[in-house]
Amino acid sequence: MNSRNRTIYSLAVAMLLIGGCARRERYATTITRTWPAAAIHRLEIREVDGTVTVDGSPTDTVSLTASVRSRGIAPKKNEENEGYFRTEVSGDTLSIGRHDKGHVVVHFPFMTSRDVTIDYVVHVPQSVTLEVRTVNGRIATKGVDGETQLTTVNGPIDVETQGSAELSAKTVNGRVIARFLHDFQGARLKTVNGEVRAVLPASASFSGDFSQVNGDFEASFPMNIHSNPGSRRVSGQVNGGRYELKISTVNGDIQVENGPVPPVPPAAPAAPVAPSAPAAPAAPATPASPVT
Repeated sequence: MNSRNRTIYSLAVAMLLIGGCARRERYATTITRTWPAAAIHRLEIREVDGTVTVDGSPTDTVSLTASVRSRGIAPKKNEENEGYFRTEVSGDTLSIGRHDKGHVVVHFPFMTSRDVTIDYVVHVPQSVTLEVRTVNGRIATKGVDGETQLTTVNGPIDVETQGSAELSAKTVNGRVIARFLHDFQGARLKTVNGEVRAVLPASASFSGDFSQVNGDFEASFPMNIHSNPGSRRVSGQVNGGRYELKISTVNGDIQVENGPVPPVPPAAPAAPVAPSAPAAPAAPATPASPVT
């Protein structure tokens, strides 16, 4: 193929790519689902692009709201979840999401992007065990007290929990913030580019292992500082060092903070004392007999 034909061919391919992208219609839909919570003790979410928000509260149902945005892929009204993702209950586990890599759209000049983005909001019982894995998107959980594993690549992770089970939170590009409100049972928090902040109750008993390369370290707990060539590492035990707290970042600050002391619940009011019955009036004295 001579240079003139190669030029014509390249222009034709470019025009086809541009035309194909321009014709891809955009769609937006919202999908809602519910399941009885009594038989569900574990939740797994797998996604590619989109945010994942999980809220735990006293509830007898698991509810899902999925906001879907797509380009070139129309919803299929006759399929479950309109064909965009899968939901399955197996044993005591509810699985939600896309388990493949999704579709890829090619743009000119030679750029690619995902053509389906799904944002999930899930409400679950507080005791559920949770595992979330995504590629591009924020993960946020609140009120989930079961064992929790959260993993993303490009996105921040925000967790608020009572602290009654172990937590693992890992990302590559994004911050990690974990707040333990009343207890602490161990945590692993890791990122490459971003800060890591852990807020623990003053009563937390942990053995800390914190490493970073570029960034500052701040702690409200007394720590022993060890310096190594090319890196910085901080370690120490607090309140007996019962559970592990491991934090790692390359480019970012590390903060380990004391959370506010939980308020002492008010004492129950004393039971009202029933008023005593009024004393009966004294009988009048008998008059003395006259002396004769």
